[in-house]
Amino acid sequence: MVNFATFGLLIASLIATASAAPAPVAEAEAAPVSPSFTPLEHEARAMINNCGASTFINQSSPGSPFVSDCRQIATNIAGGGTWSVALIGHHQLVQYGTCAFGVQAPFALGVTNFRVGNSDIIDLINDSISRFEWSGRVGAKGNMPCQTDPGMFNIDVEWGIYHD
Repeated sequence: MVNFATFGLLIASLIATASAAPAPVAEAEAAPVSPSFTPLEHEARAMINNCGASTFINQSSPGSPFVSDCRQIATNIAGGGTWSVALIGHHQLVQYGTCAFGVQAPFALGVTNFRVGNSDIIDLINDSISRFEWSGRVGAKGNMPCQTDPGMFNIDVEWGIYHD
């Protein structure tokens, strides 16, 4: 025989569970989506400097990237970001049109990565343009100390603005 008190308790708990369940998302309201990041992008804040003062070497030639493309890179990354870059080998961090920006660093004991901030890249592009713009084109390279990841010390990083 069914106990009506137990049956009433069962119905009450089902109603409580249903009212505590999340409400369905309306068709016009999209569910939140996590932003996607490139494998090299580590964190995003407004303007990040992970590197120190740089040297500059003029590489401008008829085969160099267009200044307008390099300026577009600076605009595109102005919202923030830091790239955590693996030590060995060359890594192209950003590219737009004919312009690319890349970095590389030598092996250092106990270091696996180094960091380059969006402000570092923007400053290098703008300084290279002001120093070396030639017939609407720019090419440059140099060296700068950048924070290691984890940030124990700085490592010398070679950078370049080149045609892609």
